[in-house]
Amino acid sequence: MKRNQSLADKFYNKIYLWRWTVGFFRGNIEEIIRNKIFDPDIHWLPVELSHRFFADPFFLEKNAGKLLVMVEEFDYKKKIGKITLLTLDESFSITDEKVLLDTKFHLSYPFIFRENNRVYVFPEAGQSGKLTCYEYEPVKQELNYLCEIIDLPLIDPTILKYNDKYWIFGTLAGSQASRNLFIFYSDNMMGQYRQHPENPVTDSLNGSRPAGNFIKIDGILFRLAQNCENRYGESITIFKVNRLDENHYEEEEYMKLEINKEKYLNRGVCTMHTLNIMENIIVVDGKKRIFYPIAKSRYYLLNGVKNFKKLLRLSSGKVIF
Repeated sequence: MKRNQSLADKFYNKIYLWRWTVGFFRGNIEEIIRNKIFDPDIHWLPVELSHRFFADPFFLEKNAGKLLVMVEEFDYKKKIGKITLLTLDESFSITDEKVLLDTKFHLSYPFIFRENNRVYVFPEAGQSGKLTCYEYEPVKQELNYLCEIIDLPLIDPTILKYNDKYWIFGTLAGSQASRNLFIFYSDNMMGQYRQHPENPVTDSLNGSRPAGNFIKIDGILFRLAQNCENRYGESITIFKVNRLDENHYEEEEYMKLEINKEKYLNRGVCTMHTLNIMENIIVVDGKKRIFYPIAKSRYYLLNGVKNFKKLLRLSSGKVIF
């Protein structure tokens, strides 16, 4: 059900810009999950007042004081996303960026899977109608096409190797993209994949759409998912997986990860929908509200001009006041 927008929301939307950004902090994810306490000091990347944003961060490598992270880079002008590699220093400042993948379809959520010293990337390309696998070439820093994996518009595909099988979790593009979770499994990473007999295994706005890698702690498997009950990507819900096999899937809600909006470091950040870890570094993304009435005024002015021109065309040159 769509949430009714309050007068305050309508007012804020007229004077604020909304931009996703990426944040880092050092911590122990095992202790966070064991203790069910999430209140870190997050270092957020500066938000650009431009036509783009970064979101959906996945760690690629940590080496020699450098941190490599793959993200979605979304272009507001073109209304499309591409996969970009960010290089950061130890203070989490960007020192370099490189576009790895740019197609005619929207790309996001560059899920990274490692096996046999090779790095595979499964970016979301639901707009294309299929899931494709690429291999990362570290010397040239390139993504090389390998093959198509599933001929379905899979959203936020998340790969897991469990009990000698490969499992892909994701939702399907369309009206139920935030509420119905689907599972596919195969004996080989490249397929062929079969649908789980209980698909869709969830029917809820809270906890269907994936939000990052699975996490295993003390032999227990945890699944990260988006909570979209009130708005898209509002927070992250962690589920404890009780059973996963070819016939059944069972999980239970374990805890929620939410942005502490009272913290100074989080000022303006209202939502969070991706989390990944590398050693003691944790990366998230968040949607930030920025006071910028000038840009908003320009937006409404331009739209007003467009609407006026449309009225002129519809009235065949006759304007009625």
